[in-house]
Amino acid sequence: MDWIAAKHALLAHLPVAVGLLLPLALLAAQRPGRGIRPWWTACRYLGWAGLLGLLGSLVSGWARAHTLGLLPPGRLFPWTGDAAGLQHHALWAAASLPLGLLALVAMHRRRKEYQGLGFLALFLGLLWATTLFFAGRTGQALLRPVPVVASALIAVPVKAPIAVDPEAQAPLRALDYAALQPVQSEPVKSPAHGGRWVRVWVDDAAAEAYRAGGPLPPNAMVVMSSVEDRWGRPGPDPGPLYALEMKDGKPRLTFYWPRVPVDRRNETGGASRAYWRSPDAHLETCLACHAGGLADPAKRSRWKALRRPKVEAAPALPAGGAK
Repeated sequence: MDWIAAKHALLAHLPVAVGLLLPLALLAAQRPGRGIRPWWTACRYLGWAGLLGLLGSLVSGWARAHTLGLLPPGRLFPWTGDAAGLQHHALWAAASLPLGLLALVAMHRRRKEYQGLGFLALFLGLLWATTLFFAGRTGQALLRPVPVVASALIAVPVKAPIAVDPEAQAPLRALDYAALQPVQSEPVKSPAHGGRWVRVWVDDAAAEAYRAGGPLPPNAMVVMSSVEDRWGRPGPDPGPLYALEMKDGKPRLTFYWPRVPVDRRNETGGASRAYWRSPDAHLETCLACHAGGLADPAKRSRWKALRRPKVEAAPALPAGGAK
């Protein structure tokens, strides 16, 4: 049923084409005289092609209407309903079937060799071609898009887009700390931050305030990178990243440690990765020192790594040794 319904538009082209060509052949077949029989054959051939195509179109059209839900179950013809276009199309198609049979019978009447097909065949053939043409015309109208009336549109509420936090997984701006100004020329050891070697980076708005130990301006940002201690010197293992940003007069803290070593996981409650942002409860200890923004400048560490004195290399002896 679905396959036949899908072929309706294809099958409908054949009877419509016959409706356009048959009048020309019927008019040519009215001339009496010798050599008229080929026009008889042309008219009869078009008649049979149109009738068979019409039967296929009627069956596939009925199946198509049922497939699309345009006909209630058990109904053969759309006599009722609001689909006026479908009713007109079905009426023209149904009327063309008996007219096609009558026209085909008239075209097969016994005629003399020199006679034309006659007025009856011409009249019924033209009437049949008219019904085929309007059946195709009304079917084409059903394929046109229906104009939408503006007043009939239903306003659908548009949901506001959900704001996505760009730093939900990692502190993106803090990770770009190398673009800020470094406060120390080299790392210093900070006992307040787990004995790690730290280095502070500030943006342009916070540079002067940080060096003076005053309050940070709004939107100022301070980032502190760290590395783990190794035998009293900065080691190769990176430590956590600390960030402080002033928002609405209050400091917002960030602690980011993407890969916590196994022997240091006691500091993160056993977690192998730590990403805490205000007002996370893990940062309450940090807020004790940074409640107003910067910590007390007197508590800043100045513990630099000890430098070994440079040993001058002994001058090289001349070739052959001393004499």
